[in-house]
Formats: sequence, C-alpha cells, structure tokens
Amino acid sequence: MHPLAPSCAPVALMDQAEVAQNVRHRRGKRSFWTVMRVTIAATAASGVTAFALWLKQETPHPHAAIAMRESAWVEARSLKSPLQTAQSSALAAYGLKKDQSPPLAEASAPPAAVAAPTQIALDPPLPAQKKTVKQPPPVWLLTELPEFAVDKNARLSPAQTIDRLRQSLREAGARQMGLAVRFAVLNLSELLAMDAKRWAASLETQAANENRASAMLLTFYLQYLDRGGEGAGVKALLKAMEEGMPEERAVRECILAGRSVEELEREMGRVFAEAGVELQFTRRGGLAFRP
Repeated sequence: MHPLAPSCAPVALMDQAEVAQNVRHRRGKRSFWTVMRVTIAATAASGVTAFALWLKQETPHPHAAIAMRESAWVEARSLKSPLQTAQSSALAAYGLKKDQSPPLAEASAPPAAVAAPTQIALDPPLPAQKKTVKQPPPVWLLTELPEFAVDKNARLSPAQTIDRLRQSLREAGARQMGLAVRFAVLNLSELLAMDAKRWAASLETQAANENRASAMLLTFYLQYLDRGGEGAGVKALLKAMEEGMPEERAVRECILAGRSVEELEREMGRVFAEAGVELQFTRRGGLAFRP
C-alpha cells in the first residue's frame, strides 16, 4: 500500500465508536423524557382524581337541575302568612307564658273599686228647620178691583161705593131690575177650585168675562163686606200662604173659617141683594172645591 494512501480501518473503528456513543446518548435522553412524561401524566391523573373526589363531596346533588324563576305575582301568592311560618312549638310556649296566673299575693288582693263613668248631660238636638216654600195667592184673588173699590174707605161712602158697583156691573152686561141689577156669576165651589192653568185656558173662551167678574165680586165681598168689612180673611190667607200653607188649607181656615162653601155663597148673595145687586150663581160642571 502506498504510504500516502488514507487508512480506512481506524476511521471505521472511530465511526463505530462514535455511533455507539451517540446511540447510548440518545437512548439516555429518550429514557429521561419518557420518565418525565410518565411522571407528569401520573401527576395530572392524580390531580384530576382528587378534584373529582372533592367535587363529589361538596356537591349534594350530582345531577344538574334547572332553576325556574316565577313571576312576581306567583311569588307573592306563594308567600306564607306569619302564622304559617311560625313554629307551632314556639307559639305554644308563648301562649303558656301569657296565660300564667298572677302571683298569690296579687290574686288574693281584693279588687279595686271601679269608679262609675261620669255622665255628661247633653242638650237635646235641635229639630231640623224645614225650608219654607212660599205659595202664590189664589188665582181668583189676583183680579184687580175697580178704582172705586180700592178708594172706598178714602173718598166714597158705602152707598156711593155700591152705586159705582152697580154701574160697573151694568157696563159688564148686568140686567137692570128697577133700582137693582141682576148679574150672573160662577158659583163659589167652582171658583174657589180654579187654578192658574184652568184660568189661563178660559181666557180664550166666552167664560173669561164671567170669571173676571166673579173673581172681582168675591174679592170685593171678602175685602169690604165679609165679617165686619176689614178684610181679615184675605190678610190671614195671604200671610198663611207666604209661610208655606197649601192653598186649599188656607182657604178652608182663613176664608171659610168654619163655614161651608154653600153657606158662604148664601151670605154673599144676601149681602149683595141688600145692596141692590142680585147675583145668580151658575154652574158649568167643573171641578168643585172640597173643604
């Protein structure tokens, strides 16, 4: 062999030695990392097992439950009363404590005298005052009297007043009977029962003149010829109706004054006849006054 030629055998030996060393070194590394991995896996498994055991002890219900929240109205209805929430044993103990009898010293003591309550004398309640409703005068009293009748007491004598009355009746259609006159008037029973509605309805009929004349003669008689000629009945009638007395009652108490309608009618006819005025009381079949 040439002296300068490279030797192959040592190189092969060296390469095999390095290879063996490298293999051992690699095997050592692999065994180290394998041990590390196993250790880490064992540690992790132990931790997971310990956590599972702890979680099982801390959780009373291993199965998951879904919490359902009810509305405010349902919660309010589900609330129990204080008596239901209180424990019966506590209530029983509280009742026994409240029912304990007082000590013997207090129980044996005589009861104290209880003073009678003082009675306060109260004034009797005042009666309720009724509201007075003023009544209008009767419709047959609203007719204006002739001027001579109003001024009778001032300027004319009774004889002159009767003469003026007869003249007024002749102008209204009275029949002359010598010195006297005869005049038809409505009977007092129907005249006293006439109200404002029937009076207004008669204004468009032939009975209007007779109604006005009849009312004038009745008012004239009550003012100047009845019961002394002082008009006491008319004054009492107007005062009573202003104080709220019904018309029917006021006429019965103040105008008739214990007389019937027929008696008043006879007295009126007699007094006018003595003064030269003959009255003929007619009937129409209307509503009659019932005293």
